[in-house]
Amino acid sequence: MEPVPGHRHHHRPHPRRAVPLLPRLHRGQPRHGLLAAAAGETGKLLDEIFSKVKPTTPYAGWFSNDVAGEWGGVDRASQHAVEVVPADYYMNGTVHAGVPAKVSDRVRPRPRATLRNRVYLTLTVGEGDNIQYCQRRMRQIWDDPARGRVPTNWTVSPLLADIGPALLSYYQRTATDNDLLIAGPSGAGYTYPGSWPEDALDAYTKLTGRYMRRTGMDLVYAYNHRNAEDNGWVAYDERIASSYRRHTPVRGIIQSWETGDLQAHVGGLPLIGNLYPQGKAQEYRDGLLRHIEGWDGSTPLFIAGAVNAWNWTPSDIAELGELLDEPFEIVRGDVFFHLLNEHLTKEQ
Repeated sequence: MEPVPGHRHHHRPHPRRAVPLLPRLHRGQPRHGLLAAAAGETGKLLDEIFSKVKPTTPYAGWFSNDVAGEWGGVDRASQHAVEVVPADYYMNGTVHAGVPAKVSDRVRPRPRATLRNRVYLTLTVGEGDNIQYCQRRMRQIWDDPARGRVPTNWTVSPLLADIGPALLSYYQRTATDNDLLIAGPSGAGYTYPGSWPEDALDAYTKLTGRYMRRTGMDLVYAYNHRNAEDNGWVAYDERIASSYRRHTPVRGIIQSWETGDLQAHVGGLPLIGNLYPQGKAQEYRDGLLRHIEGWDGSTPLFIAGAVNAWNWTPSDIAELGELLDEPFEIVRGDVFFHLLNEHLTKEQ
C-alpha cells in the first residue's frame, strides 16, 4: 500500500495507546519515567505534563491515532516547547545509552562542484528522528550492497550521541563517500519550530547546535506545523531560520513540503521544500520529469527529492540513478546547498 503523503510513516505492527516516556539526558544516561495514558485522556494529560517540564525536555515515545495523532501530538508538544523522540519500540535504551563509543565531530569534506545550468537533485532518506528506525530498519537497508552507488543523504538523530552512541558511530564509520548523515526532523528531536513559544525557540536551536557539532552534521531535514486549511505545511519564516543560523552550524535546510515548490533564502540560510514523487524508481523518475516540464535550461534547477525509508532501499536508489541522465545530476546534500546558496546569492 502506498504511504499517505506527508505521513511520517513510523512503522508499527499494531495500534497502540500513547506511551510517553520523559527522559532527561544526564551525563549521557537517560533517566526513564514511564506513564501509560488512556487513549481518551491523552491530550489533557499530555498538556498537564508538558506544562510542568522545562523547555527542551524530550518526550520519548509516540502517539495513538496514526497520522492525526502524529501531527496533533507533535504540534501539542511543540506548543509547550517539548521535542519528540519517537522511541516506543526502541529496545534496551538504557543499555545503548551506556555503551561507550567514539562519535566523530568531523564534518565530511565537501566534493568540489561548479554551478551549471542543469537539474541538481539531492535524495534524502527520511525517518532519522525515529531512533527505533535508526536501530533496526536503517541498519537493514544500510547493509544493501548497492549503497554508495548514488549520492544519498541519510537522516539520523544527533541525539544518538547520548541515546545510542554505538549506533551512530557505526553509521559514521561505515559510510561511503556518497553517504551523508544529516540531522533528522527537525534537529535535536522531532518538532515544529513554528509552534514553539517565541521565547523558547532559541533553547531548541541551541540544543540542536550542540548536538550537530558533537556529531559533525551541518544540514537539517525539518518539519513545521500544518497550515490552517490542513492541506500543506507552513514555511519557515525569518524568525525560525535566523534562530537556526545563529545557534547551529547548519548550511541549509530541507523542509518537508512534498510538492517541491518552496525555495528561498530566509534568515541568511538557503531553504528548499522537498518533492515526494510516489512509487518506485520508474514512477519516481516520471514524477521528476513532470516536475521539470516548464524548465527551459537557462538557469540551474534544484530538487530535494524525498525517499521513503520503509519502501525503498539503496538498490531502488541505484535503479533511479540509472534511469536519470541529462539534464539531471545527483549530488550529496552539502554539494547541493553549496550550489543552491551560490545560485540564490546571484539571484538577489
